[in-house]
Amino acid sequence: MSLKLKIASLLFLSNVAVAMAAPTCNTQTGMSAVDLSQPITTIHTLSRKSGTEAFKVIGVKTIARYFDWPEDGIISCRVLLPKESDAIIGAGLSIVSIFQNGNDDPETFIDRTRGKLDATRAIKLAQANGQPSGSAIYFAVDGVDQTIKDSVFEYAVNKGGPVSSGRKHRLLSADPTFRKHIKFYERFRHYHNIFKKPVPQIHASDMLPLVEHYFREAKATLAASKTGYKIGAYGSGATCAHLQKLGLIDYCWLAMSTGWPGFKEQIASGRWNMAQQRTTFCKNWKYYNHETVHFDFNKVNSSKGALGQWSKKGPVMPMSSLPTKCENTW
Repeated sequence: MSLKLKIASLLFLSNVAVAMAAPTCNTQTGMSAVDLSQPITTIHTLSRKSGTEAFKVIGVKTIARYFDWPEDGIISCRVLLPKESDAIIGAGLSIVSIFQNGNDDPETFIDRTRGKLDATRAIKLAQANGQPSGSAIYFAVDGVDQTIKDSVFEYAVNKGGPVSSGRKHRLLSADPTFRKHIKFYERFRHYHNIFKKPVPQIHASDMLPLVEHYFREAKATLAASKTGYKIGAYGSGATCAHLQKLGLIDYCWLAMSTGWPGFKEQIASGRWNMAQQRTTFCKNWKYYNHETVHFDFNKVNSSKGALGQWSKKGPVMPMSSLPTKCENTW
């Protein structure tokens, strides 16, 4: 390996950007929204407060929760179900809806049918929860541009071959989550020719046309549904900026990864609605299985007004296949 690649590899292993400390489990100025991947109804505190009560005490007004596809026929507890949305709204809080499934995988966007499929699923879940017209559904783009950038780097390190056993060991020893990086790179080796250029010339921005197609399909599907739902994007600054330029989204939610393309530029532009912070752990808050509650605070851009959130229900269209209770994935 060249000296340049060795230095770059060391930077990659150290995650390049220095992570800022996560907000503490207290009131945070300007951070009135949180997102969490488990139902708020499964939270209790040592002082016997419910999840909704606990969030209200620390100044939270909006809860972001997820729509998703089932896995092996099972609905994960990350999915917002009607009983939980009833509880959130009944407590005087509002909801932000976000669809997320494989949205960190470039192949999700390479599949040109996924935008319509995901939007159709999101609409059904939104209607089952009584999400009203005029509110938004965000669709996640979890750093696929960064994934491409990382895969191009890995391609150079491994000279186009599989990740060596030694490097695999170093990566996983540094951080077990690099397992996903390795998986995405190994798949990249088989589809990189879709970009129609030599691998060293492939750039993170080459993902943008594929993401653009996904959002065109999602936006058209929302429009055809006559539900009045608006559309948002959750992802990097570069993704938000590209989709905004084309008029494909109404809202921008910046992911917490400040090293993803375009983050600083998008923050500086002020063209964002929420900016996710690093994960907060509340040691005195527990889920029903006694696991410590964790969630992400989100800085809200007050100059932008609404987030596409909803605080009351419209017509409910029950899904016959939707269970009343999720299956915990803890």
